[in-house]
Amino acid sequence: MSVGEWPPYIGSDLPNNGAIGEIITEAFSDIGYQVAFEFYPWARAMEQAQLGRVDGTGLWLKTDYRESEFYFSEPVLEEKHVFFYNRTDKPILDSFEALKSYSYVGLEDFSYGIDLDNIIRAKQINMHRVSNDVQAFGMLLKNRVSIYPQEMAVGYYLLRQHFSEQNMNKIGHIEQPFMRKNSHIILSKADKNNADILKMFDEALLRMKQSGRYDQLLAKVIKF
Repeated sequence: MSVGEWPPYIGSDLPNNGAIGEIITEAFSDIGYQVAFEFYPWARAMEQAQLGRVDGTGLWLKTDYRESEFYFSEPVLEEKHVFFYNRTDKPILDSFEALKSYSYVGLEDFSYGIDLDNIIRAKQINMHRVSNDVQAFGMLLKNRVSIYPQEMAVGYYLLRQHFSEQNMNKIGHIEQPFMRKNSHIILSKADKNNADILKMFDEALLRMKQSGRYDQLLAKVIKF
């Protein structure tokens, strides 16, 4: 499977390739398949799957275009995207108008969901784009911006990896996610057998969730 680096969920340097890596590996093992992960930049991971150089790829959100090319598994992860802020100036986001009162930092070429993307595109809020999360959190710590949108577990993992405990304690997040979305593994429709393989994978994934194994593995990385 071609995948991207997305710690703490999946990564080439993480134990067992991360919690999501373990979940995917164990679910496939349950139905008699061994998994080897090949790590690429995200765009190339998708390209490898489109060219048939790998059996599948993940994790991806559903889009009409992707669904025309790939079979999608049941959700492997529910992503929770929240607004991170500096505790010295907690934003009050009680209305759409309130959103426009603050400045934002975001990653280059990153989508924040249809609703927020449309607001950004219409220039109803000001978002400064940077190339990586360390820069984004650095701007937040210096109060150069008010809000950084990021997936919750990913955000706290990055804070633990790159910032001191003192700086970590300066960052909080708005409890209510501004976006929840499911991500999936996908297999090419060029091979019709893949529909049956994903059906078996989904059944194995459900067994992991019912047994508590899924939650046990995710608990390793969901640390706030």
